[in-house]
Amino acid sequence: MPVLPDQDSETFSTDRDSIGPCDDRSRSGIGRLLASGCCSIAALVITFLGFSRFDLPVARYVRSVTTYRPWEQLTIPWMAFTSNAGDWIGEGTHLVVFSLVLTAVGWLWSKETIRKAGVETLLAHGLAALIVNGLKHLIGRPRPKFTHSGDWLLAPSMASGFDSFPSGHSSVSFAVATVLAKRFPAIGPVVIGIACFVMLSRVLRGSHFPTDVIGGAVIGVVSGSIASAPLQQWRTSIVKGLLHSAWGACAALALLWVLSRPAEEGLSEALLIVVGLAATASGFWLRWNTWRSHGAFDRSANVSPLLIAYGLAAMTTSLSVTAAAGLTCLAHWLGGEPAVQEKSPIRSSWAAAKEIALLLCVLSAALVLLGVRGVLPFR
Repeated sequence: MPVLPDQDSETFSTDRDSIGPCDDRSRSGIGRLLASGCCSIAALVITFLGFSRFDLPVARYVRSVTTYRPWEQLTIPWMAFTSNAGDWIGEGTHLVVFSLVLTAVGWLWSKETIRKAGVETLLAHGLAALIVNGLKHLIGRPRPKFTHSGDWLLAPSMASGFDSFPSGHSSVSFAVATVLAKRFPAIGPVVIGIACFVMLSRVLRGSHFPTDVIGGAVIGVVSGSIASAPLQQWRTSIVKGLLHSAWGACAALALLWVLSRPAEEGLSEALLIVVGLAATASGFWLRWNTWRSHGAFDRSANVSPLLIAYGLAAMTTSLSVTAAAGLTCLAHWLGGEPAVQEKSPIRSSWAAAKEIALLLCVLSAALVLLGVRGVLPFR
């Protein structure tokens, strides 16, 4: 999952169970929470439709580099390694053992945070597995190896091979990773990266379509968000999970689109690039102007990463990515605290590190946009 725009840990803190029903500010907060969730869902629907365009091309390419005698094996070494390693990491039994070990370590050494992480990863795993296994057999989507065209019938089925959507490995991996990222923020990028590795492995293995693993990842992130928060805040947890999922899905679709589609010359593409450059430049100008005025970044400057993220999305020249990113930025803004923010600027030793990280992310995205478009062997 990608680095999200700056967001306070208390975002989405308003919940109906902790506020009075007659409080106007409370009703406003609930309204913004609901609106944020709806925007995130709309963004996820758009990204899902965008990924669906790659389902068959990706499945056909994986099939073309797979040998079936004497057993199924990818002929490209790095793909074979990713397939096997990700399958082992995302195995449900292995993740359960990992959670039990965390719980035992936390209990034996009186480390409450570790013990709590172990229990919460077990809960997140169980919730994700329950949802996924219910949907798998209710939807009955055939796996890629049983699919040779886009014409398939979706119907409830208990037959093996007709349980492709959503991906179980992806869901439980992201469920566990979401809890760990919340409890141990320092290793957040690492555990999310491992979950992404598992997600990629399921596609390369030929076990799932791209939409299967994206659907599984969304279920996993939402399950992890619910399990790692107090039960009475379930509304807030769901919206947070949907928002984080929308950011990740937008980033994944943008990367896949750019790597598989060469740059096209046309009026709409040129217009999107101009809009993207303007939004990105505006985001950096806002950050610089805030720093120049206050000597630090205050909370009002948090909109600048949203402008930068939207600008980069527009420069992919994909209408799906641009629309989904716009809705996700809106969901992020609506989900922020509606109350008056603190007047004092935020000063910390992490300020410079955050700016460097933001700049590196933008430079990396620019490198992908300009240097490696259309390198993947499918369209």
